[in-house]
Amino acid sequence: MDISSDPHSPREDAVCRRFLGIQFACCGVYTRIYINKTETAYEGFCPKCSRPVRIQIGPGGTDHRFFTAY
Repeated sequence: MDISSDPHSPREDAVCRRFLGIQFACCGVYTRIYINKTETAYEGFCPKCSRPVRIQIGPGGTDHRFFTAY
C-alpha cells in the first residue's frame, strides 16, 4: 500500500498554513482565510460574492480564531 496516495492523509502544506475561520454575514457562509506572504494580515474573500476581508496582525491583538465579517 502506498500511503503517499492515501486521500485521507493530510497534505503537508495544509497542515502548516495558519488561518482564521470567518463567517460572512453578507451571504451566510463560513470559510477560512489565510495569512499573507508578509505575515502582516489574514486575507480572503467571501466564496459567494467575493467581498474581501483583511484582519491585521499586530501587538495587543487577540488570540481568537473565529470571526464574523459584516
